Amino acid sequence: MFFKNFKEAHEYYNYPGSHRIGSYGNEKGIIRSYSNGKKGDILKNNKIYYVLKNSNIKEKFKLNIKNKKKIRFFIKLDKRVKDMGLYFVKRFYKNFVVFEK
Repeated sequence: MFFKNFKEAHEYYNYPGSHRIGSYGNEKGIIRSYSNGKKGDILKNNKIYYVLKNSNIKEKFKLNIKNKKKIRFFIKLDKRVKDMGLYFVKRFYKNFVVFEK
């Protein structure tokens, strides 16, 4: 599904917090992540390598692994935002967190 911008996608799913944050979570882990395509995130072989922004976000992603909780991933493509669907947080690689279907 495509949206005109991330604000629209954020409102469509009625996510808490601000649409201006790339990865948003709670005490159970990250709920959703957004890539604007400018920070080095990589889509490869049905996996997403998402650049970790800080240690606090990494700790929340660790909760996703522990709780086997999926995240919804969005990416900006050609002036629109694509909902890539739900992914499991699988592991960490260098400065990335790796998502898989």
